[in-house]
Amino acid sequence: MRKLQLLKQIDKLSSLLHSSDLEELNLTAGTISEMREKLDILTEEYIECYC
Repeated sequence: MRKLQLLKQIDKLSSLLHSSDLEELNLTAGTISEMREKLDILTEEYIECYC
């Protein structure tokens, strides 16, 4: 169950960070940086647990 949750979170965050819509959201550079850090953390957690 946790595996699927992690994959969904990674997919959603990655899709947002790599979409053209990101520019339209008017997010600060700090917020975008935090989102990237969270994506890295989730990805590392997935790799540690399931690879």
